[in-house]
Parts: sequence; structure tokens; C-alpha cells
Amino acid sequence: MFGIKYDNTNYNKRPKKAHNFSLPSNFFNKKFLIYGGIVLLSILVIIYYFYQENYSNYNYLKVDKSEYLVYTLESFNNGKGHACEIPYINIDSNDAKLVNEAISNFKEEFFLGQKNNILVYDSSLNGDVLSVLLRMTDYSAGYSFPDVYFHTYNFNLETRTLMSDEAILSLFSVTEEDVRNKIEKKFHEFYEDEVYKGYLVKQECDYECFLGWREVDDYLDSVSYFVRDGKLIAYRPFTVYSVYGEEEYFTDKDYEFVIAKG
Repeated sequence: MFGIKYDNTNYNKRPKKAHNFSLPSNFFNKKFLIYGGIVLLSILVIIYYFYQENYSNYNYLKVDKSEYLVYTLESFNNGKGHACEIPYINIDSNDAKLVNEAISNFKEEFFLGQKNNILVYDSSLNGDVLSVLLRMTDYSAGYSFPDVYFHTYNFNLETRTLMSDEAILSLFSVTEEDVRNKIEKKFHEFYEDEVYKGYLVKQECDYECFLGWREVDDYLDSVSYFVRDGKLIAYRPFTVYSVYGEEEYFTDKDYEFVIAKG
């Protein structure tokens, strides 16, 4: 209309964008890493679950996987209404089987004709060492104050076998002489404290007199070893009563002699 002619020959058209559907060269590598990570995570979850179900709870050692390594097989009240508990060592091994049989046989003898006797237990797990402690309160002598004594079993969970006293002592790098010295020192402390608190008068009862009432001839007699919280404890029974009324002085903890700390 205005006499203008348009030259379309040099018209600058927008170039068409190429559509490249090829995948990046590292696409499959990334995909492999993602799936590999998922597989690895799944394996770790399975291993963790297996560990929790078998190793963290020591299920691979147990006869009954639904129970603890040591559990109460039987509980009842004695003739005076005191609770008694009979333990079962839940380890699948010949040594554990023999121990359980020995405990069962002892229980039958211990309560035969003595309905007032008391038997209780304690257990402690320290690394690969399982310690089981039996405490017996025995009224069979007929006195108003019973005899108290102990027996322990220490298991190596790696081998599922009972440990000897020598093996337990070696774990803490101590000797029987070290044990003897510790117990002797503690008895001296008992004596001096009793004198200080007025239970004893030195002129009437010296240290040898004190040991006589305790029925202590050898400090290592009837010693049983127990491991608790990384400590080596020696249980040494002794008589707590005398004409001086010392049974009021002693407590259950006084039978424990801490020998070494791990």
C-alpha cells in the first residue's frame, strides 16, 4: 500500500533447536551407584538385624533363645517366707549342662529336712566372662544365726567352658598371695573398727581372738571368685556372731572382698 517492497531473501529466521535424546555418558554409572547403594544398605540392615537377634543377645550360645543367659528356673518361699531362687545357666555346652545338674542336685540336698534354708543367686556379664554366684543361708546347725556360704561359676563365653580360679586371677594379673593379703587387710580393718565402735575391747579380745570367733584359720578357705562391673570380688564366708553381739555389726556386703579392678 505504501509502495514498500519486502525482501524476504535475507530474513533472519530463528534456527530450530536440536532435540538430543541421547543420555549422558555417566548416566548408567550413576544408576549403578544408586542401586549398589540400596543393595549395600539392605545388606547392612540384614547384618544388623542378625547381629541384634543373635550376637548382641548371645542367642547363638543359648539353649532357649527366648530367655536370658542366666534365668530363674524355679522360685519359691521357704518355711519362713523368704524367697528362694534356683538359677539355670542358659548356655548350650557340656559344662553348662553339668553345672545345671549339680545345682539341681544340691538344691534337693540343701532343702531336704531344712525348710528354712535360703538359696538365691546373682549373675554378671563382663565381656566374654559370665559369672554366676550362689548364696546359701544354712540353718541346719540349729543356731539362731545361720551359716552363710557361697559358690561361684565363671564361664568363658568364647569357649563355653568353665574357668578355673587360676584363669580368673590371671585376667586381673593377681596371685593367690595378693588375694590373701587383701582379705587379711580387710579383717584387720573389721577388728579395728569393732574396737573403735565398742563391740570389742582389745584387753578382752585381741585380733587372734577376733579371728577365732570368725572361725578363720586360713584367709583363703572357701574363697569363691566373682566378676562384677569389671571388678574381681572374692567371697569369703565367716561367722558373724559371738558373745559380743557382733552379728549386729556385719552386713551382707562384708562378705565381699574387692581384690582388683579391671
